[in-house]
Amino acid sequence: MKMNVENPWISKLIALFFAIVLFSFVAYENESRNLSTNPTDGASITSSEVITNLPIDINIDRDTYFVSGIPETATIRLEGPQAILTQTLATQNFTVETPDLDELGPGSHTIELEVEGLSNQLEYSVMPAEVMLEIEEKRVEEYEVRVEFNESAHLEDGYRAEDPILSTETVTISGALSTMEEISDVMVVVMPEGGSITEDIETTLNVLALDETGDPLNVNISPQQIDVTIPVRGTQRTLPIVLEESGVPNEDYEYALEIAQGEPENVTITGESDTIEELNNFVIEVDVSGVTESTIRTIPLNLPEGITETEPEELDVLIRVNKVEPAETDNGTE
Repeated sequence: MKMNVENPWISKLIALFFAIVLFSFVAYENESRNLSTNPTDGASITSSEVITNLPIDINIDRDTYFVSGIPETATIRLEGPQAILTQTLATQNFTVETPDLDELGPGSHTIELEVEGLSNQLEYSVMPAEVMLEIEEKRVEEYEVRVEFNESAHLEDGYRAEDPILSTETVTISGALSTMEEISDVMVVVMPEGGSITEDIETTLNVLALDETGDPLNVNISPQQIDVTIPVRGTQRTLPIVLEESGVPNEDYEYALEIAQGEPENVTITGESDTIEELNNFVIEVDVSGVTESTIRTIPLNLPEGITETEPEELDVLIRVNKVEPAETDNGTE
């Protein structure tokens, strides 16, 4: 039987059929697009991410207990919807932490690390999966700090180190009871670069808590660093002053040298020990060139070789001048 397409009813039915097919096709395409782009839909894309070097929060009463064996950082692997994972990585509103260790008490324990603050749509795994730790009672004590300095290896010959000056002479140390009982020495080691030092040493150093064998111990020290000053002085000796005339004296005058009133009669010298030991007095040369009347002159104290400092650095000297009377000539006759 031949279909009469010129019949208006037949044409309307054919148009309706194609409209339904076209509508169904468009609706199907839109639904597929929504399923592939909607991040909260159950059919959304799943992804994973690995995050390293995350600090571990330790849940314990730090005033009562000291815990050891827990690594500083952990690694976690996250898996879940891409959109949720992206938002989680951007905000970082989660933490890796231990369970409540106060409930475990002192002793050796094995725990699993936990991640708090994650969306329940994400799954995670932590590395290390398990941690072996030790919980001990905590002890807090104060210790005096000792300074170790080998002056013979670093100071110039003839110089010595005076008592060190510390920004604080005591530190507070806390740690596990068993470790605190091993503390044998609390010290700083002064090791300036090079030798032949003649000036004060100023440095900032870490404080060390050591056992009997000299190995460092796992304890907390406060403050961890202190400022150290070591005054450096040369060998000193006090010598009597000897005044000696120098220069070109006037033949018409006689000179007498005296230490001015109020001035010291001795000088304290600083320098190399060998040089100092050879001296019995300290000679000060007074230049009388051009002097024709009594006067007081300020004489700087010259430093002999091997001497680095004098106290005082200058001295007032009285130069007394007397005119020389001409000798009488005997012109008498027999």
